[in-house]
Amino acid sequence: MRGILDHSPLPCTTVSSGLPERTAARRRRRRRRRIVVAVVAATFVVLVAAAVAVATADDDSTTHERAVAASTTTTTPPRVTTTTTAPAPAATAPPATTATPTPPPRDLTRRYPVSTYTVDFVDTTRTESPNGSFEGAPSRTLTTTFWYPAVADGGDPDRADGPYPLVLFVHGYDQTAAFYAPLLERWASAGYVVAGPTYPFLSGIPGGASHVDYDKLFGDSAFVIAQTLASGPDRPIGGGLVDPSRIAAAGHSDGEMVSFTLGFSNCCTGLHLRSIITMAGDLSRADIDPVRDSGLPILDIMETNDEYDPYQGSIDWARANLTPPRWLLTLDNASHVPPYTRPGNPHFELVATTTVDFLDGTLKDRPDRLDQLTADVAAHPDLATLER
Repeated sequence: MRGILDHSPLPCTTVSSGLPERTAARRRRRRRRRIVVAVVAATFVVLVAAAVAVATADDDSTTHERAVAASTTTTTPPRVTTTTTAPAPAATAPPATTATPTPPPRDLTRRYPVSTYTVDFVDTTRTESPNGSFEGAPSRTLTTTFWYPAVADGGDPDRADGPYPLVLFVHGYDQTAAFYAPLLERWASAGYVVAGPTYPFLSGIPGGASHVDYDKLFGDSAFVIAQTLASGPDRPIGGGLVDPSRIAAAGHSDGEMVSFTLGFSNCCTGLHLRSIITMAGDLSRADIDPVRDSGLPILDIMETNDEYDPYQGSIDWARANLTPPRWLLTLDNASHVPPYTRPGNPHFELVATTTVDFLDGTLKDRPDRLDQLTADVAAHPDLATLER
C-alpha cells in the first residue's frame, strides 16, 4: 500500500477501510459507468433549464445538517434552504448564458480575505435512492458551502472587484468539500467564488459512502451552478457576485471523474464551462469517450506515489486521450491526499500556486498566467514536472 502511511485515515472512514475496500468500490463503480452517459444526456438539459427558472427561499434549516470545518475566515449566517420545482421539460437546450463584458485588468497578485456561506439547495424534481440505512427521499438535497472574496476576514463579500468567476468543486469518496478547505480558501483569496456541494452518498451522507446514484451527480452539479446563478442579493453569493460567463469545474479523486465528465462528455455541454481541473486519479475510470479537440483547457494533476491509481496508467491514458490545450502536472514522490489538503506541504503549495495560475489564465483572460504556471513548475524540479 504505497503511500498509505503518508497521511492519517481520511475523515468519515475507519482505519480498516484501506486500499482493498477502496479499490473494490472503484471496480464496482466502473461496471456502472458505461450506462451513465445515456441516462444523463436525457435529463441534463432539462435540469439546467428548470433549475434556473425558480428559486424560492425557505426558513427550514433542518434538512441534511452538516458541520463545516471551522476557519478563521468563516462567517456563520443562518442556514438557508432553497426548494426548486421545475417547469415542464424544455424541448431544446437552454440558451447560452449572456456574456458579461470583460472587466478591466486586475492586480492578480492581490489576495482577498475569505468568508463562507452554507445553503441547502433542494431539487424536488429528482429523487435520492435508498442507500444503506437510508430509505430514500422524493427530493435531492445539496448542502453547499461557498468560499468567496470578502472585505474582511469573516465579513461581507467584496463586491467592488466583482463579478468573480465561479469554480464548482467536486469532493472525493467519503468526504465533503470542508476536507479541502485550505485549497478552496486559496482559490477564493485569489478572486474566485468556490461552490462546494455535499454530494449525496458519495460524501457518505445519508446512509454511508457509496456510488448509489452516481449517474445523478452530473445533474446535481448543474443544479448547484444554476441555483448559484439564480441567487438574489439577499444572499452573499447573489446580487451579481458571480460572473455567469466564467465557470470552471474541479474535482479530487472520485470527484475528478465527475468534473472531467462535466467538461468532456457530450452529456453536459449545456454548462458552457471555461476550464477543468482534475486532481489525483486515473481519468480512464470515468469510462467516457472524451470529446477531443474541443478547445476546453484541462489541468490534470497526478502523483507518482498515488496509492489508489497507479501513476503509469494515469499518465499514459492522459497522454493518449487529452488533446490540447492541456497541462499534465506530475507531482513526484507525492501521494493521493496531502498535496490537496495540507498547507505547508511543498506539493500542496505548488498545487495551490499552479491551480490559481491556471484559473487566472482560463477564467480571467490572462494567457500570461499560463506561462507563469510553466515557470512555477520549472522552478521546482525536485517536486514536479509538466507536459503540454
